[in-house]
Amino acid sequence: MMLPDGKTFGSMTAPLTEVLPFTEAFHAIVRIRTDDGEGFVLSDEGKAVAAWCREGAKDLRGGFALARLLAESSLSCELSRYGNDEYGLALERCRDAGYLIGWESPDEDGAVPVTTFPEAEGSAPAGSAVPELNEESLHLILSQPGVVAVSAFYEGFAVQSVGATDFDRIAAISEDLLRAGLKIADDMEMGGLDEIILETPGGKLIIAPFGDLSLCVLTAANANLGLVRVALRSIRWEG
Repeated sequence: MMLPDGKTFGSMTAPLTEVLPFTEAFHAIVRIRTDDGEGFVLSDEGKAVAAWCREGAKDLRGGFALARLLAESSLSCELSRYGNDEYGLALERCRDAGYLIGWESPDEDGAVPVTTFPEAEGSAPAGSAVPELNEESLHLILSQPGVVAVSAFYEGFAVQSVGATDFDRIAAISEDLLRAGLKIADDMEMGGLDEIILETPGGKLIIAPFGDLSLCVLTAANANLGLVRVALRSIRWEG
């Protein structure tokens, strides 16, 4: 079954329970590769609504597939964001194929899936286009391995922060870096600024626009930059 491609915003290897929270701010599809198969989970703002996986010659659908994927301790996942039209099309095709969770027919043994999955906390309200920057969003980034502190700043002043550092000093320095980066990007005609990454033997500093604010993430030197970037993109409004 062909599903819309969506806009890929990251990949990660982790249990499904740790992957889906990265899709809380929008509709998304998580495409999965396993040792002997493949699958996907369709996410409605962090909540699994459809799933499929192939295990050898056996196809699992809906809750059966989700339960199987949840049982894996680690999955290789690619995350793609869906616009409303793409999500609607994917939902329609999943419905036609019998992949919707909660609508499965009993399997050949007469069993029906009983799938429990933690409800996404702090999800954007239904119909909301722009996710709010709240403490849960900042803690999602802070929870990534190696992240020391996260701060939202405006004009060099920290307005919302979590973690342990001198936020006023970091916000002021980040503002200088942001302005320099914007000027360089403009001078080089490279388009809008997506992220600034400063990496030294002592740690990393990532700066990313977020609406009228900017986010700065301070990490240890051994932080997994890929996970931090996925977390950032999962909470940012991309228009």
